[in-house]
Amino acid sequence: MHIEQSSGDRLASTPSSEPMPAQAGLLAWVFAFWRDHPGVVIFAASLAVRVVFILAYGAGAPPVKWGDDYTYDAIATRLVTKHELEYHWYPLGYTLFLALIYGVFGRHWFVVRLLQGALGAATCVLTYRLGTKVFDDRVGRLAGLLLVFYPGHVYFSWRIMAETLFIFLLMWALNIAIRLARRPALREAVALGLIVGVAQLVKSNLYVFPALLVAWSALALRGSIRRRLALACGLAGSFLLVSLITPVGNFLSIGGGASVLPGVAGRTLWTANNPLADGYSLGAESEPAGKAFIEAHGLTARLAQADEFEKDRLFLDLGLAWIRENPGRFLVLCLKKLNNAFGLFPHAATFEGSRTTQAVHLFSYGLIAPFALVGMIATRRRHWLICAPLFLVLLSYVSMVLLFYGTPRFTVIVMPVLIVFASSALWTCADHFARTDPALGKLIRRLGKEGR
Repeated sequence: MHIEQSSGDRLASTPSSEPMPAQAGLLAWVFAFWRDHPGVVIFAASLAVRVVFILAYGAGAPPVKWGDDYTYDAIATRLVTKHELEYHWYPLGYTLFLALIYGVFGRHWFVVRLLQGALGAATCVLTYRLGTKVFDDRVGRLAGLLLVFYPGHVYFSWRIMAETLFIFLLMWALNIAIRLARRPALREAVALGLIVGVAQLVKSNLYVFPALLVAWSALALRGSIRRRLALACGLAGSFLLVSLITPVGNFLSIGGGASVLPGVAGRTLWTANNPLADGYSLGAESEPAGKAFIEAHGLTARLAQADEFEKDRLFLDLGLAWIRENPGRFLVLCLKKLNNAFGLFPHAATFEGSRTTQAVHLFSYGLIAPFALVGMIATRRRHWLICAPLFLVLLSYVSMVLLFYGTPRFTVIVMPVLIVFASSALWTCADHFARTDPALGKLIRRLGKEGR
């Protein structure tokens, strides 16, 4: 006998956990789009995150006065409105970037932040490509996604500061460097020198990076000695050509006394290495111990009468003198500087008194840093030529930290590199656990397959 089921029985017998056909189709489409167009997804997600943050934090808010924002804005505004290039110790690149935006769109801070959000999104895509070129596609995709949501990188899209533009240029340069390592070509070397030169105009925290790149191209790339020297000369020549903008800009801004370095190099060395130094930036020339040190070296009167460039040279001499005369204290100071740059609990002043910023640093950087270290150690098994540009970035930053000082804000500029190494380590750990747990292994293989 046939007994018809009631509607309630039919509903009860239908598994509630099964997705509806439309849901299953949408999910499959999302995975397929992610598999086929990872760069588009990373760019769109990154731009959305940054635009939402900018709107929430204040899209049209004026530049803050407790950072570099206000000074950058003032100098760019004066350049556009009065056609005067005011002398300042900031590198010229970001000032010119702001002036170009103000000249085209007017002095609208929302436009600056929106363009920086787009640059941040492009940086995430470049990070994805870098991870793919150095390791594999899984690592690249994870690195791109991690940078999409990394708080420090998102935050600087809102600030009227040079970090976002500099990181974009740095990651662009690293992608070119990897292409140069795989297929040495003069045009790639020239392009690399140009991009690195522009990056140095924006921010000078990696000042030895160009020299290391030139040495790497001359000594490590494939080809004859003559070929490698030609590549090194192309890289160095294009970099130096762009670098001429700094002394020319200094000359125009004060009518003479051009300098190759930004006017803060000597003062920064002194503020980081003096009788009162504690691993952070501290001006000591107005304190008794600082005054005594300056007087002991007979520079008190010269500092009082010197112009900006001469003062910077005198402060450079003072900083180097303190290092020479206090080698033991300098070594201890280096440990404090490294902690401020790479530690989980750096100097409190680096967070400008914000406990929220401290917590964000701890729970974001604190999750990335250990895996980045593991990833760097694990690269010993890979071809060192391909990984070398990434290590040169980190070596450049460490050298600047030891000589000057570091902060979480400065470390943000090398975070994409650390994230690439961390992504490699995360996938290595995932593969290890996949071999020990069949169910987890199936999930990881599924994620890896969909990621490709």
